[in-house]
Amino acid sequence: MVYAISPDDKTPTKALRRIARSELGTAIKLAGKPDPSVHALRKAIKKTRGLIRLFAPQFADFHNENETLSEAARGISGLRDDEVMRASLIRLGREGPDLDGASAARTMLEALPATPPPKEGDISTFVKRVTEIRKRAKDWEVSAKGWPAYETGLHETLKDCRKRLKTAQKSHAGADLHHWRTRVKQHWYHTRLLAPIWPEMLHPREDALDTLGELIGDHHDLHVLEMRVPEHLDPERAEALLALIRTESARLEAEAFTLGAKIFAEPPEPLCDRWGAWFELWKA
Repeated sequence: MVYAISPDDKTPTKALRRIARSELGTAIKLAGKPDPSVHALRKAIKKTRGLIRLFAPQFADFHNENETLSEAARGISGLRDDEVMRASLIRLGREGPDLDGASAARTMLEALPATPPPKEGDISTFVKRVTEIRKRAKDWEVSAKGWPAYETGLHETLKDCRKRLKTAQKSHAGADLHHWRTRVKQHWYHTRLLAPIWPEMLHPREDALDTLGELIGDHHDLHVLEMRVPEHLDPERAEALLALIRTESARLEAEAFTLGAKIFAEPPEPLCDRWGAWFELWKA
């Protein structure tokens, strides 16, 4: 099913239940495949967490269910780090201006041990947890009706996006950028969920948020990789790769701040008012 609200959803409660059960069902199905993708499983959980955050102010079970979803994802997250480190090294290892850094990235990639497949026990535990959440989702309730059910969560996430952007701009700390990214991704999910109210206006914002999330995500992945470089390379090659990582991180950071400033230039109040007007026209 499409990850978005639908005119067929007679109430916000029905939208929440339908979309959540669809995403969680997808996670369970993917987990049953041979050699399941950890990335795909985590993605389904993140989409569900983004969904329930949109309804959080009117969803009494939000905090408990959000933590339970987080625990399910953490149970398989160790393998994600291996996948990300390899992807980062592949990107850095492509021929470019910094030939020494690229060569060192390829050397480190070759030196890494093979990524082990997901443990059967971890996947089984994941499926059990997600199945239990999916069963409860059929009884989830949203207390508000109409646009107010969506507005408060949208507003709070936007406010957090702007606040965390300012913090990251001041500190330039990797942890603060990553902290910002969590809300950027959630606002991206909210934009996707609400896109049907005016697709021509919201799909471009959705695309821009996707780009922003990738920029900050790549920055975080490089930060994680930077900590691991000395474990795998001799000092000369390590220094070459670290120099490349820092150069690339600075580029990603500058692009993220420029794009983020544009996306979040507008305060939450007028944006929510405008989207609310579009919602009412869509529902009419």
